[in-house]
Amino acid sequence: MATTTTVSMPTDNLNPPPAPSRVYYSLGRMLGVDDFQADQDYHRGCLARALLQLCGTGTVAGLNVSLPQVWQPTTSYAASAFVYDGSQNVQVNTGVAGTSGTAPPAFASAPGGTVTDGTGIVWTNEGPINANGWRPNAPFPSPSAIVDSNSNVQILNGIATFTAGPNLPVWSTAIGSTTLDGNPAIAAWTCAGPSQLEIEVTPGLAIDRVGRMIEVPRTVCIRIEQWLANQSLTDLNSFLTSGSGNVLVDVFATFVPCTRGVTPCFATQDDYDATDAFSPNRLLDSFAMQLVLRNDAAPKLPQDPWLATGALPTGAISAAPAQTLKQSILSANTGPAAAQPFTINGPTPVEIPPGFDPSSVFLARVSIPATLGSPGNPPTYNLNNISIDNLSRLFLYPGSLVARLIGLSAGTES
Repeated sequence: MATTTTVSMPTDNLNPPPAPSRVYYSLGRMLGVDDFQADQDYHRGCLARALLQLCGTGTVAGLNVSLPQVWQPTTSYAASAFVYDGSQNVQVNTGVAGTSGTAPPAFASAPGGTVTDGTGIVWTNEGPINANGWRPNAPFPSPSAIVDSNSNVQILNGIATFTAGPNLPVWSTAIGSTTLDGNPAIAAWTCAGPSQLEIEVTPGLAIDRVGRMIEVPRTVCIRIEQWLANQSLTDLNSFLTSGSGNVLVDVFATFVPCTRGVTPCFATQDDYDATDAFSPNRLLDSFAMQLVLRNDAAPKLPQDPWLATGALPTGAISAAPAQTLKQSILSANTGPAAAQPFTINGPTPVEIPPGFDPSSVFLARVSIPATLGSPGNPPTYNLNNISIDNLSRLFLYPGSLVARLIGLSAGTES
């Protein structure tokens, strides 16, 4: 799935938030649309302020950003998943599902060679992608890797001498599933995943800087090569002129409010047409997953909103001095209250690029090694050495987790 850099979003009264004003019901007074909207804004605003002040802004759970086709440290890989090595060979996990190590493995350079990695992962060199792809009645050596008609990589299942069948197979699409091929048909091919480089964001939950919940119920994929091709050449080359050697791309999750329904709330049979467009209000809040090219000078990462309380304690986790902590809360000069970008003339978070929605939640920074392109040409990318920083985002730690870390427990340990 591709993404765009500009997202047209419906307006939301919580950005900026309305003043807390609840509808007053009076006998004999007719309620209008504005009254119901004000009532909804009041209750949504209460929830948003409570979430923001009690929890803060950032990642609650999930939303891990990865690039499945490029090896990443301490990353989960399924059995039969693959990565490209520096020579564009397909390296398939022929072991079991596991987590990669902290340093890149020494991938085997010859087809058929293997290397272990992390816990349970065995990378097997399947050679480069066969440029001719699948052909009817064609012989394929072992190992072989092709891209099928669904743009997935298919790996030949260790068959020493194999000849394809006369008809195009119905390709399997799930990683690890097999496809019948040959004459007679056998389980000849195993799906290893999408061939194109995709940034993948797992399902999860975040709270934005207004206090709204950003719920991502499914995995989101963004094709990085296609996205780069749609960027301005000037923008792509501008950051490289500083000698950084990397194109920086930040991943943001942005709250998208649902659209409003066009059918009256209290229609009668006399004026209600069942064929009218109808959309229940506030049941379809969504999100936008966006890539932002950082060509602004010295782009920063999110800053801990509690930084002003002082340095972190060394050794065991312990509470900050009570007097200092209480005074910080009373002064409201640290934490979420001090960093709300939606107040009048309020500060914009340091990680937000110029002109971007300041309520968005920073998820990760992607560094793409590249060299400056010649005039009129894009940079030359090293897509096999992309690195992703997931740990510089703001995390929201559950109170029960904090309690455990300071020595309080709940339940049993068995």
